[in-house]
Amino acid sequence: MILAETPEKFTDEISSKKHLVIYGAGWVGKIVCRYMKSKNLIPASFAVTDAVEAGRTIQDVPVYCLDDVIELFPDRDLTFILAVTKQNQPSMEEELKRRGIQCYIMLSDALLYVMTREERKLIAREAQAAKKIHDAEKEKYGKTVGYLVPGYLDTDYAEERLIIGKIEGVAYIPMPKETIWFPCIGTRYEKNLELHRKLTEACYCPEEYMPDVEIIHTFNTVCKTDKPWCASFETSMPRVWTETQEEKDYFIQLAACMKKPNCKKLYALCRNAYEIQERTLLSMLAPEDVERIMKKTEVLHPPQKVLVSEREFEQKHHTDKIHFIFIGRTFFFKGGREIVQVLSEFEDLYDFKLTLISSLMYDDYFTHTSYEEMVECREIIRNKKWIEYYETLPNEQVLEKCKQANVGLLPSVGDTYGYSVLEMQAAGCPVITTNIRAFPEINNDECGWICSLPVNELGFCTVDDAKDWPPILREELRRCFQAIFDHPESIREKGRKALERIHKMHDPYRYQKKLKRDLGM
Repeated sequence: MILAETPEKFTDEISSKKHLVIYGAGWVGKIVCRYMKSKNLIPASFAVTDAVEAGRTIQDVPVYCLDDVIELFPDRDLTFILAVTKQNQPSMEEELKRRGIQCYIMLSDALLYVMTREERKLIAREAQAAKKIHDAEKEKYGKTVGYLVPGYLDTDYAEERLIIGKIEGVAYIPMPKETIWFPCIGTRYEKNLELHRKLTEACYCPEEYMPDVEIIHTFNTVCKTDKPWCASFETSMPRVWTETQEEKDYFIQLAACMKKPNCKKLYALCRNAYEIQERTLLSMLAPEDVERIMKKTEVLHPPQKVLVSEREFEQKHHTDKIHFIFIGRTFFFKGGREIVQVLSEFEDLYDFKLTLISSLMYDDYFTHTSYEEMVECREIIRNKKWIEYYETLPNEQVLEKCKQANVGLLPSVGDTYGYSVLEMQAAGCPVITTNIRAFPEINNDECGWICSLPVNELGFCTVDDAKDWPPILREELRRCFQAIFDHPESIREKGRKALERIHKMHDPYRYQKKLKRDLGM
């Protein structure tokens, strides 16, 4: 392994190499690709472990499965550039070693920070130059709302769920984020890219691109601008740790933006987030400042349309075979292992099926599972005939799977909200969840089943409890599954209640009406 710590070192290492392959097609891989192209160093391809992600192009560069890349170049005249976050690094290094690849280039966080800043500024300049492409849309609709791209932590899912297109007759204008340098953050964060990324994600402060919209709507992000803005948030804002003095100063700086009149509204996704927000602000600000911010803070649950017709609902629940579904990239964090373990106890007793959609991501901050545990779990899943397993699926196909299933599963230990609970309920699936965070607000014993874990006063299952919750969760799942198998008629009854609560509590029209009134659209 070769560690590249500076742009010069990286360029020296790859400038004379043939067949440059970027291993990793996530946000880091895209940044590395764009940086390489800016230096006239064109990668031959991206490589991905998951074959489902192959067969496309990113920035005009083809994406191949890792094994296919090696087969394409049998002489092994390849130079792999490992483009991943620290969280995914161990598993991807293991995948390379399994294939006999010992020599590859690793990028330091300091180098990735430089690449990130350059990439964001370049995109912002390009967007500024191309502003006129949105003029027709603005002229057509008159009203304009800006949103950030890419979305929070480089996934657009929350923005699509909460912001984009949610008010009819309004033009939604994408605005590029920029990686801004704040002196109060401190230079030490440049060497911890993931931490620095989260700190900078907490604030939108345009330098290169000046937004030409009436109001900005963000997710989890404070706007440091004179433009009117609002934000939806899942836990609290500003989304900044306050362990060091630099972080506390940064928090106060961003909180000052939230007090200003151009901050119009702050939407907590649930009552739990509202309470966390108030408590967090009280720990950092004067009571009068907290009151000022909380006056513009409201609970606004995400919208969700009903996904099944009456005929589809009756048809899918007219069956003797119970079809469970689990959706979650962070498999261990969301209770996936415990689901497989407990359902295995019933496999010879009842007729059922489990659709499992997960990349089996491991080593999250809570469970600290290892690569070996992930591999072991993957083998168990692949050997179970009653499990239909997908590493990943497009969202439209995920929703189709929900429409076919009878019971949804999300017994998570740390979800801030749980959008998939809404999607499964909207498909007529009652859901098994835990009692953490927002779950008691969106699920109950009338429309689903609750697994009770030890939680604190704010609904968190704490890291200190990590060693205790797996056996408790298994016992709670065992109780829920047995109740389902003993009374299968309850699935349809609870599924009906789930559909009713989606229509009552998450109606897209009422969500639109609320935003339209609040934002003056």
